[in-house]
Amino acid sequence: MIARREPLAPAPDAVVADQYVVAFGKSGGLGCFTVVEPFDLVRGDRVVVKTPRGTEMGEVLGPATLRQARLIGAQASGDILRRATPDDQSVVPGLQQQAEELFAATRAAAERLALPLQILDVEVLFDRQHALVQFVGGGDAEVAKLVEALQVQAELQIRFENLAGPSPDQPEEHAHGGCDKPDCGRTNGAGGCSDCSSGGGCSSCGVGKPDMRAYFAHLRGKMEASHRTPLL
Repeated sequence: MIARREPLAPAPDAVVADQYVVAFGKSGGLGCFTVVEPFDLVRGDRVVVKTPRGTEMGEVLGPATLRQARLIGAQASGDILRRATPDDQSVVPGLQQQAEELFAATRAAAERLALPLQILDVEVLFDRQHALVQFVGGGDAEVAKLVEALQVQAELQIRFENLAGPSPDQPEEHAHGGCDKPDCGRTNGAGGCSDCSSGGGCSSCGVGKPDMRAYFAHLRGKMEASHRTPLL
């Protein structure tokens, strides 16, 4: 009797045919991205990718191995929409200019209000619909004041990311009452703030990366109800 032989598992360093490791964003984030339509890419190729943040430009670092697809793909993944064209490249200077203008406006508003936070950088994504404002210091209350003061007349969905994490006194406070965001998981004795409807954890509670979409949707409703021009 011939024993049945199970197929060998693919080696961890085997290349995944349609996936590539791509660097994206000013901070050089890494992700594992899948080509939408089959075409070959090489290291250094500029591509347009759909990331968890939106549509943006990226640079191919090389084909993804099975191990990289598992590890890097768990952090960020998405689709490679196309190889960047000359027209795509020509958009980049305009995005940088728009980011500089938003950076100046955001920093001036923070200084004018004497908020205990510092704006570090602003990035406008390739789709011209999303922007990321990175800062240190302060918390949700200060960010809300900044949003109300800016009144930016632009069709941008802006995400604020606190690179320093929560202040030392915040975890103690939120351990009893939650972060005061809509559907916070710590409210009314529920689970940790990883249960928040925002999906990425609460910046003020120190769990995960800040994803303030639910919070700003709530804030937008309040501003529209009071006939104020929303930022988001």
